[in-house]
Amino acid sequence: MEPRRWMPYRSLQSRHLGLALATARVVAWVGMLLIAAGIAYGITATLSHLKAGLVAMALGMVINLVGTGLTALLLGGALAALVGIEESQRRRIDRD
Repeated sequence: MEPRRWMPYRSLQSRHLGLALATARVVAWVGMLLIAAGIAYGITATLSHLKAGLVAMALGMVINLVGTGLTALLLGGALAALVGIEESQRRRIDRD
């Protein structure tokens, strides 16, 4: 399996905003990892705290992790959208 397959926004390229694209990719990976960690923590905390009645506390942590992950994905998507807009404008100017 090629490593490029796992790269977020792999079809995007930028000549001038390479750092913003790299940041968007890193932020997207962090967001995906936070969501996965939230789901994993939710499963393990529910199974281990079910007898103690602390499921509400675990649920708060899961919501926090997943919410932070979704916010990171939103930020990465916004940066990627800016890079895409810049690249389409640059290509249109080069074409004309």
